[in-house]
Amino acid sequence: MPLAQAVIGESMLVVRVAADGKTRRHLENLGIMSGAELTPLSLTGGNLIVRVHDSRIALDSAVAQNIIVRKRPMFA
Repeated sequence: MPLAQAVIGESMLVVRVAADGKTRRHLENLGIMSGAELTPLSLTGGNLIVRVHDSRIALDSAVAQNIIVRKRPMFA
């Protein structure tokens, strides 16, 4: 599912980034790449605030649509 549709507060894993080369490199520099864990924190005015590692990052809704995520598996 696209990151833009993820549940706020639920930990997600990035499956792939379906953006163009320049945007993909920029997201990788921010720590958003395949296998990265992130948590959507809030959605305000079309911008999505996510936690990646120990940082909070604002993403435009169009960019968030290009980040494909899945729920982080819970281990016992």
